[in-house]
Amino acid sequence: MADGLSRKGLKRDMRNFKISLLAAPLGLAFVMAAAQTVSANSIIFVGPQDITGAGFGNLPRALTIQSSGGPHNTTESGCIAPGLTHGNSACANKVVTVGGKPFTAGGDEQNPIKFPKQAAPTVSSLGITSGNQIGILFDAIQPQGSKKNPSPSSVTINDLTLKLYNGASLIFSVSGTFSPLTTNPGNGNTDYLFELDTAAAKAFNLALGKHFGDTIALDSTISFPRQSAGPDSYAFFNNGAPPLPSPTPEPTSMLLLGSSIVALVVKKGLRKA
Repeated sequence: MADGLSRKGLKRDMRNFKISLLAAPLGLAFVMAAAQTVSANSIIFVGPQDITGAGFGNLPRALTIQSSGGPHNTTESGCIAPGLTHGNSACANKVVTVGGKPFTAGGDEQNPIKFPKQAAPTVSSLGITSGNQIGILFDAIQPQGSKKNPSPSSVTINDLTLKLYNGASLIFSVSGTFSPLTTNPGNGNTDYLFELDTAAAKAFNLALGKHFGDTIALDSTISFPRQSAGPDSYAFFNNGAPPLPSPTPEPTSMLLLGSSIVALVVKKGLRKA
């Protein structure tokens, strides 16, 4: 009898040992997954872009804003979404920090909000198949200075948000803040280029899938040290970058999958024993 109990105990210990060995790679996999975090996901500043007023005018206008509070107002803000005749509601009470203080976004969109002057274009209409191909061009029309203050003006982009819509549903958004950018008067005289960083482009692709009929739109709030003149505009374009490759399973994911398969095999073997 004692010998039988010893054999049963040994068999139980061996079974627990096998399960412990099985759990080890699973735990390691979860540790590896936790270590592989994304460190950036934002709109990035690429640099100045040399383009004429006529060149900018030929691009699909994504958003045009002009301060509605008079020439001495130093902040302007607007939001676009699919199907809107006026973009203020697209902000959904969005609050942006301007000069360290909260500012309720929206309301300075120029009317009418319709293609081609400002709208939410489909991804396919821009010839875009990947998030890294999205170019956002900002055209600032601001006074260069005055006799009392001859230095060039500047602009702070307190918020620039790219949104992806499937129908009326917001499925992805990414933002950035940029300061200061020097401006000059005249359409097409001061243009700056923005794109998505790699992490944001990959996240955009995941949200987009193969639904190239989805639409993209912009929110933006900008401020100035002196009076704002405007109107200031954003335009979308395809920057010509090769599309990012389709995502492949990460080593961590493959390890988790392999461990799960081994677990099923071992569990089935233990049941037979």
